[in-house]
Amino acid sequence: GGSGAAAAGGKAAAGAAGGDKRGRKADDGQSVKLVVRNVAFEATRKDIAGLFSPFGHLKSCRLPKKFDGSHRGFAFVEFVTKQEAKNALEGVGGTHLYGRRLVVEYAEDSEGLEELRAKTAAKFRSREEEDVTGAAPGAKRLKKGL
Repeated sequence: GGSGAAAAGGKAAAGAAGGDKRGRKADDGQSVKLVVRNVAFEATRKDIAGLFSPFGHLKSCRLPKKFDGSHRGFAFVEFVTKQEAKNALEGVGGTHLYGRRLVVEYAEDSEGLEELRAKTAAKFRSREEEDVTGAAPGAKRLKKGL
C-alpha cells in the first residue's frame, strides 16, 4: 500500500496554513453555509440575498425549486468567512419575511446530499432492470453506502 507516502504528504499539508481544517468539524457545527427555513413562498432569491448581504460577502444564495417552479420553503446562503455566517445567523434568525418567522441554522453538507441521494435513487431504480446480469459491481458497492 502507498499509505507511507500519503502519511508523509499529510504531515506537510497539516503544517500549511490550516490546510487540514476542511474535513474536520472542529468549531461546534460552525460553517460558512447557512440554511434558512420557513421561507414564505412569495420570497425570491433577491429577498433572501437582501436580508443576508448586510452581514458579509455572499458567496452564493440558492432557493431550491420544485419542478413546477415554486420553491420548497427553504434557502441556502453561503458566506466567505465563518464570522460573517455567524453574524448573519444571529442577525437574520427570528426576523420576519412576508409574515413568516425565518429559522436560520448552520447548513450541514448532508442537506445537499439528501437532494443528491433522491436523484441518484431515482436513477438506480430505472437502471436496476438492466443490472440483472450483474455486470456492474460498482452499483452494489454504492448501495451499501446509501
